[in-house]
Amino acid sequence: MRILITGAGGAAAVSVWKSLGAEHELHMADMDPLAAGLYLVPPDRRLIIPRGDAAELVPALHKACQERRIEALLPTVDAELAPVAAAHDRFAAIGVALPISPVECLRICRDKQLLMEAVQGKVPIPANEPLTQAAAARVDSFPRFAKPREGAGSRGVAKINSRADLDKQPKDGSVMLQEYLPGEEYSVDVYVRRDGRVIAAVPRDRMKIDSGIAVASRTLNLPDLMQSAIRTAEVIGIRGCANVQFKRAADGVFKLLEVNPRFPGTLPLTTAAGIDMPKLMVAELMGRPVPDKLMPFKELMVVRYWTEHFFDAKEWEAMCRQR
Repeated sequence: MRILITGAGGAAAVSVWKSLGAEHELHMADMDPLAAGLYLVPPDRRLIIPRGDAAELVPALHKACQERRIEALLPTVDAELAPVAAAHDRFAAIGVALPISPVECLRICRDKQLLMEAVQGKVPIPANEPLTQAAAARVDSFPRFAKPREGAGSRGVAKINSRADLDKQPKDGSVMLQEYLPGEEYSVDVYVRRDGRVIAAVPRDRMKIDSGIAVASRTLNLPDLMQSAIRTAEVIGIRGCANVQFKRAADGVFKLLEVNPRFPGTLPLTTAAGIDMPKLMVAELMGRPVPDKLMPFKELMVVRYWTEHFFDAKEWEAMCRQR
């Protein structure tokens, strides 16, 4: 299958390449000529594209898909998901599948306050509210936790230990103030078939995190956590792969943090544990049968390290000329 993957400089895109690169024709795209994933495929399968929030992104991807006869487009950058999904019909008209969640689901995932409202009463969530002057005045104990309603990774998050810390935060509702969760953090990789059936839910203990990506992790069979992730995915309408994040509260309950509606960067661990989600995606796209019940996996641990890819600098110069 001929697949165009964006975000070639990120761990998610490279993780998908690891699963599919040997059996399928992968094209890798990024806004940065130094994106590592570009150089994992032959030169004629590399592409420089506009940034994820640029109006030119969708037209550029549409043109590339036509010229390269792409069969499926897989965005892996958060900012790209909604505009690409909104152009679903435009891509379908040229025979390009978009194996991502629908626009409304992506909107909910992007705004963490909307996410909490959508799942309230259905899965455990931390106490939370938009941070306004009135909300700040009601705070009578610390610590608390503050994070932007919109955004990805750990950008803008802060532990609020005192009134002075709280005073530094904007009070315009753009930040979500929530209960502080002191326990360990878990991610659950889920895969949801196109008919809405969840067939995979693999919890990972994020044992060591660097720049928002787990560099040491292990899979664990935690039925309560798996059910919360499955329920979250069902309620908000996830399709394909997503990463559902939880943190343990002081009372031991796993509470929802956020949902990343795309392939995660630590995907190789889930694959090694027995569930290859990129291959499930391709099987669905090609009309092949996929499991109809929750798939088993094994408990496994990973530590991650740098590796190198050497190439002629002229290849990079050629990518720079695409800008």
